[in-house]
Amino acid sequence: MADLQISQEKEILLQELSDDAPREARKLLALWQEFANQGRTPTRDDFNAENLAPWHEDISIYEYHPEKDDFQILLEGENIIALTGEDWRGAFSREVDCHFSTGLHAALSLARRTGQPQIHQLQIFQKEWRRGVRLLLPVILQKDGKEDVCQVFLAIFPMRDLML
Repeated sequence: MADLQISQEKEILLQELSDDAPREARKLLALWQEFANQGRTPTRDDFNAENLAPWHEDISIYEYHPEKDDFQILLEGENIIALTGEDWRGAFSREVDCHFSTGLHAALSLARRTGQPQIHQLQIFQKEWRRGVRLLLPVILQKDGKEDVCQVFLAIFPMRDLML
């Protein structure tokens, strides 16, 4: 039962970014919201390399595979690798959950089902003394003649921890 409590403390769902959230997180969320006008989910055409240039090292891309009901990590941002010390490219979200006792798959699934961003305050799993803000931003990859693919852009920004 103690493990369940620890897991819940690792990822805290937020309704909005806190006042002390990093500026980069605020700007990335604002970009997603700009393209999510009129209730539509932004597309990969919206979330292209040019528009994401300021965050290209802060983003990981997870692609949904319906046959597995799981999300595969296609791209792992270099700043995320530096922050965590790990590179999970090619792995699936449930593998990450099993390794760290987290709810990443559930959070990604909620972003996919609702088409809405998910915002979490989290413990940087490899560094217990660090906190961060995680954004999960759903995006649609449109394919001509094929079913659209859901991708979720994950970004983690470290919080400035206050000295006690």
